[in-house]
Amino acid sequence: MNQRIKFTLLAALFTTSIAPTVSFAQVAIDKTIAVVAGKPISQSELNERVKVNREVAKRAKQKVSDAELINYSRDELINEHLLLNRAKNARITVGDEQVNAALQEMAQGNGMTVEQFKAHVTKIGGANAWQNLSDDLKSQMTIDALMRQEILSKIKEPTAKEIDAEVARVSAIADGPMSPQEVAVAQHIFIENPSVASLKKIKAIKARLDKGEDFGAVAKQVSENPETAANNGQIPYIGLNDKQADPSVVQLARTAPLNIVSEPLKTKNGYHLFKISERTTLTLNDDAKKAMAKDALMSMRQKEATEQYFKELDASKASLVEIRN
Repeated sequence: MNQRIKFTLLAALFTTSIAPTVSFAQVAIDKTIAVVAGKPISQSELNERVKVNREVAKRAKQKVSDAELINYSRDELINEHLLLNRAKNARITVGDEQVNAALQEMAQGNGMTVEQFKAHVTKIGGANAWQNLSDDLKSQMTIDALMRQEILSKIKEPTAKEIDAEVARVSAIADGPMSPQEVAVAQHIFIENPSVASLKKIKAIKARLDKGEDFGAVAKQVSENPETAANNGQIPYIGLNDKQADPSVVQLARTAPLNIVSEPLKTKNGYHLFKISERTTLTLNDDAKKAMAKDALMSMRQKEATEQYFKELDASKASLVEIRN
């Protein structure tokens, strides 16, 4: 699991009444389950990581067995230790200012000041929780910096010839991503979780809008999708023939009256309100097609480079990792 996503989910857990008590780093001396580049991983550290991953999987609605969670968590810890060892050898460091800025971003994402967020984390996780969270976040930021240096910075950008060839290939696909697309332009308000409480909340928001409050202003205030909320609820185009999107969202985008706030729409993620302002045909110009082709090629190269990097990391385990029972 991407650690940035995990830290975001953990931050979200802190704002709910069902948050688990989590110790983010383990300092107690206990059974050592593995030694990585000379540094031990304790049983209690593994137990805490399993606890975190179980809660994250639960919130993501992923069904994972206990054995799978243990194996995944152990491998995750081993890989993190290997990556941090590589970062140390490469003299990659992350300063406290960078960590503090990331913590501030997490606090803002939960609608809190840093001091409020710190108090809440301490209340949930105990006296050491804030420092442990800071330490773990610093480790992940160090790994991110290593990935940028070791992988991303070494990926060669595609040439103009390669981009043109990709444009030609994708353009030849019938109804492909570079074909003209029928889309809806919309604003959106989202309330997380398809629960009774969420339905009550979205209905109250709908009542405010029906009384004439501005959709964008209300979206910025209450929507639980931070990216669209920051943009007055404006979302990227909804493809009217998008086979991967939620069918109920596509159907609403195709049929809802223009400039009218929709009724609450339930999906597996929560409840939504939409306001469709326009339906149109989106045609990409040559520059947009080239940009799309370049992004696709870079993404493919990044994937290949990352897979190769982790194959090399796995190969290093023979000399750097000792598994203990």
